[in-house]
This record gives sequence, structure tokens and C-alpha cells, in this order.
Amino acid sequence: MGTLFFLIFINDLPSVIPYRVSNKNSSIVLFADDTSVIISEPCLMNFERKLNIVFQIMKEWFNSDFLSLNADKTYYMQFITKNKFLNKINIEHGNKMILQANFVKFLGITIDNTLSWKQHIDTVTPKLNKARYVIRRSKLYLSNDALKMV
Repeated sequence: MGTLFFLIFINDLPSVIPYRVSNKNSSIVLFADDTSVIISEPCLMNFERKLNIVFQIMKEWFNSDFLSLNADKTYYMQFITKNKFLNKINIEHGNKMILQANFVKFLGITIDNTLSWKQHIDTVTPKLNKARYVIRRSKLYLSNDALKMV
């Protein structure tokens, strides 16, 4: 029931942020109880300014609906090319600094700030190795039909 109420509450958030930032380069993505704000801005100063505006809008929105944003689970990520360095940006929510992440898990896929697959492959490989081991060991005890089902 808690998830249902959360979804009812958060339903109007996607319409609030792009309207208040007055920018076509910002959008919000909702999936279950995860919320992602995407801001596309090539100028670093404008990016930092817009990001702080978005966090202020979200803070006001959360407060008006008696919700809270968990700052410990909130990160921002700058996408960069491999030959570029990350710029340090100061993003605040309340009295807490929002930390920068080099990779995040989004809908089951690990995305890193250079949009390479390395981090995702490193995350998935041990899981696939365990599954491969179980199937290989099961070969000794199961028929071919049962192995196909596994």
C-alpha cells in the first residue's frame, strides 16, 4: 500500500520540474519508487545552476506533500568523454552535500560516467560465473531435458 500512495503523490513531479526550470533540456524519469532527473547542459556553470534549482524545486515539492528526499541515496553524475576530466560541482540539498557518482545502477544496468560497458560487465560477470558453475555441476546429475530447463 505504501508504494501505491507514493506513486499517487509523485505523479505530478514530472510536470513541475521542466516547467519551473523553463528548459527543454531537463526531464524526469520515474520507475517504481526511483526518480531520476536528467539535465543536458554543456556549460558547467549553467549545469550547476540548473541542478541547484532542480534540487530546490524538489525540496519544495517534497515538503509540500509531506515527503522527504533521502540525501544518503541521492547522487549526481556528469557524463564525460574518456579524455576529459570531471569538474567538481557543489550541489546542496538542505544542509547536506550531494555526492558525485562515477557509476549508478539504473533499471538493472550499471551506467558509468563515460557510458562504457566496463562497470556493468564487471558487475554481471561474477553472477554469470556462478550460474555457469551450477549448470556445469548439474550435468553430472540431470538429464539433458532437465538441463535445458535449468
